[in-house]
Amino acid sequence: MSVKHNSDIQPEVAAIVTAMTDKEQPFVHDTIESVLSDPGIAQVVLCIEQKNTWIETTLGDLLTDPRLEIARMPLAPPGAVRNQAIKRVQMPWVAYCDGDDVWCQGKTLIQHTYAMTLECDLVGADHYLTNEDGKICAFALARYLPMPSAWMVRTETMRQHPFNESLYEGECGEWWVRTTGIVRKVRCPEMLLRYRIRASSLSAKTPSMRRKAKVVALANIPILGAIILFFTKCIWLFTRQKTYIWNKGWGQQPSNNADQEIGNKCE
Repeated sequence: MSVKHNSDIQPEVAAIVTAMTDKEQPFVHDTIESVLSDPGIAQVVLCIEQKNTWIETTLGDLLTDPRLEIARMPLAPPGAVRNQAIKRVQMPWVAYCDGDDVWCQGKTLIQHTYAMTLECDLVGADHYLTNEDGKICAFALARYLPMPSAWMVRTETMRQHPFNESLYEGECGEWWVRTTGIVRKVRCPEMLLRYRIRASSLSAKTPSMRRKAKVVALANIPILGAIILFFTKCIWLFTRQKTYIWNKGWGQQPSNNADQEIGNKCE
């Protein structure tokens, strides 16, 4: 994948990429390359742990892109890291990406078109499940809420409604429920993210991640993998829509036990 910046397009999106641990090192080059290749991106804030010693050699020539800035900070929960990074954002829109995920071509440009047409505050996108090597194994349904790496949100919205900084996992679901009826959210039912499943990720023990890991493990088996990819694609095609189950008509508040279900719904 080559890094291109189309000067004919006026980008309005900043990307916040988080790679706070050494476990992202094998993947972060591909992540940053995919983000810088997005024609909608005007700024990239890469969050790394303050004592990181490998980022320069890992990124190489990508560091020469003037849109990329490195933000060194103490290790903290994901929400706290993203909240610190939002202070550096200079664009009206922000998109998040974990340091082991990969955006598909034109991600934020497609989402921005949705946002302008539907006059919303947040546009989520659908995602593939990939194995640790980056091979696409399945289509995810993403019926309840999108993965954080698939979000594009108004910057002002994230400043008014920051992530909960005390949560080490489930911060996306907590934010989603807390902003129900306040933030206008829509779903772009297109596959715009390659979500990497790896055993050492922070969220690997959540119910949702355990399900994903089982699907990917089965998909790594020859022949069975092709069946899973075809079957999940068919399900996705027949169920895809422009709203999330928790946010039809800009969102109905989930049931009273939603807080306990967040880990199960983060698809």
